[in-house]
Amino acid sequence: MHLSIFSNVIKGETPEAVAAKTRGYGLRSVQFIPSRAEIGFGFDARMAEASFERWAEAYRREGVEVCGVGGYLNLLHHDPARRRQNLEAFKAYLRGMRTLGCRYISTETGSYAPTGDWDFDPRNRTPAAWDDLRRVTDELLAVAAQEDVVILYEPYIVNVCFSPELGARFVREMASVHLALLMDPTNWFEADLVRPDLIADVIARGFAAERGLFRLAHAKDVTPAAPGADKPGLPGPGQGLLDYATYVRLLKAHAYDGPLVVEHLTEAEVPAALAYVQRFIDAPGS
Repeated sequence: MHLSIFSNVIKGETPEAVAAKTRGYGLRSVQFIPSRAEIGFGFDARMAEASFERWAEAYRREGVEVCGVGGYLNLLHHDPARRRQNLEAFKAYLRGMRTLGCRYISTETGSYAPTGDWDFDPRNRTPAAWDDLRRVTDELLAVAAQEDVVILYEPYIVNVCFSPELGARFVREMASVHLALLMDPTNWFEADLVRPDLIADVIARGFAAERGLFRLAHAKDVTPAAPGADKPGLPGPGQGLLDYATYVRLLKAHAYDGPLVVEHLTEAEVPAALAYVQRFIDAPGS
């Protein structure tokens, strides 16, 4: 297992500058965030505008692998025109992955909320939403199959697949080798679960649900919901309550030996975050 990072955390005027800085942090891979993707939570820094070809070459020269794409677009946007734009952009990402040299692209399972892509809407938890997601996924899987790449859905509490159990159920129902899951325990915490005495159990439950189905893993943190907020905070690793000892131990127990992708942080926070997570990777017996 090795550390990776969302590419847009590292700032630079050109792809070459970003790639050189990435390698300078000791990182050997990135999850590439295209310019139109939307991370949310205040972390939507834009990458330098350039073609996939130029980004791929810049990273290649620095010996940095692109382990995946972060294609975070709302697949169930309530506005039909915007939804179509998002789906076509996602298909373009799928068609560009061969250029980047990767097979995995992650996203989440959509929200109908008119207030924002990362907000809850009661319609997200209806059979109609499940069927809508199936139709959208079928459309995207047709392209993923053509390109021989794998879409990774990331369960999150506000979306249609709001739990690891639902994410696993959806992947099994679709029964495609081009659909799997992305592991991120911080996404599973409803506000009442962000308690130190519950953290390890929530992580263990999610791993049991996603066993054999996840292909990449993320590293961020979770904090209690701020006053007036309806969902927990999701800062960078080491800034919250996530039990990293349990998380990394279970990744190893599930034979995961891929990149652990750090996200939801500023570039100034990168050295401390990398050191924090690496400590758990290196811990004996973890």
